[in-house]
Amino acid sequence: MKKNINILTIFLLLLNFSIYGVAQGNEKKVFYAGFSFSGNYIDKKSSIKFTNTIIDEKNDDGLDVISSSLIKSIKKVKGKNFNIDYNFADLEKGLEESVVMAVVLDHENFFSEYEPISKTHMNNIQLFFQIIFYNFKTRKLITSLPYDVSVPFFTNNKPTEKEITKYIKEFYTSGLKSMDTGEKINAFSQVEKLLDNFEIKEKYKLRIGVSSVNFEDKAIFALPESYKQNVKPIENIFAQLFSSRLSLHNDVAIVPYVEGMAIGAKMKQQFVNSDTVYEIELPKPDYNIDITIRGFKKVLAKKSDVNNIYFWASFLNLKIYQPDLNKIYMNHNLKNVMKKSIPSQIKDINDWYKFYITTYELFDSFSFNINKIDETWLKKTNKSPEFKISMTNVKKLMNKFK
Repeated sequence: MKKNINILTIFLLLLNFSIYGVAQGNEKKVFYAGFSFSGNYIDKKSSIKFTNTIIDEKNDDGLDVISSSLIKSIKKVKGKNFNIDYNFADLEKGLEESVVMAVVLDHENFFSEYEPISKTHMNNIQLFFQIIFYNFKTRKLITSLPYDVSVPFFTNNKPTEKEITKYIKEFYTSGLKSMDTGEKINAFSQVEKLLDNFEIKEKYKLRIGVSSVNFEDKAIFALPESYKQNVKPIENIFAQLFSSRLSLHNDVAIVPYVEGMAIGAKMKQQFVNSDTVYEIELPKPDYNIDITIRGFKKVLAKKSDVNNIYFWASFLNLKIYQPDLNKIYMNHNLKNVMKKSIPSQIKDINDWYKFYITTYELFDSFSFNINKIDETWLKKTNKSPEFKISMTNVKKLMNKFK
């Protein structure tokens, strides 16, 4: 009997050692490639013009100030099943079939609006990023984690472009104090949180991504002139907005959006300290998301000598489906309305900013309500019984990607 117990004990010890060894051995080496931009070099002067200026500023060690701030956040990461290696130069020599990680900036936004009550300007910086993992040798995307980060803050006067550049630099480096929370927010503070909770997989069986963003004629009238002439940038922004909200609230990876998503679609990437543009091949999503911006509407609800009450609304259609099986999980019209009181003497109102916020809020609330539906939100957004059923279907679908 004693002999049998000893044999069992040895077996359990060996089993425990074996399991532990496998767990340790399964930790993947991920090479950190650095900070990069998506899109062509020409796009930098329009889509990320402030960041493009800041990137030329170097530290004493010769590293640009943005990359220096980012790597501080990256070095705090404790991945669930991967370790980060910083010897990227060694990887380039060998052209190994290894996993590479980069933080990619897609777009930057800056809004400023006069607040008559406080007699100050309310400003908002918003940056759109993706943390991408790809095979270095084949240049094929493995997975992507989109995120956006914003900070609202007040200034006494409307900031000049030089001052905006200064504020965005602070956002990247030391951080800016948010008027909402009172805390300092850094552009990369979310990177550590996202990667600490992330587990990279050998293969991703199912993928989802935004396949199209379209603006109907009723929506185009409200766009700023620059977007009316070229609607592609705002299509990209809305795709990124929706993707980051869906990823954040549902803990799913998203295939990056590129115009005309198809087999062999490629995402352009350029590292900050290089002139080389890489093309990362994107997988075709198994499940597609089509976003149609149907229109925007502004209504003066109440007028007086002191204050005017306005409503701003965004209307869109959201279709989530599996094209190969022609199965539709959702195809509904959604709306979001914002109410605001404006002093009657204020004539110059930034309507586009209001429409942008109502759309952002709609993307965010939709993504948040997938897991637990709020009945009040449901009635405001789309009160049809079919919409509630579709929300339940989408929740089940999201579980497939986790």
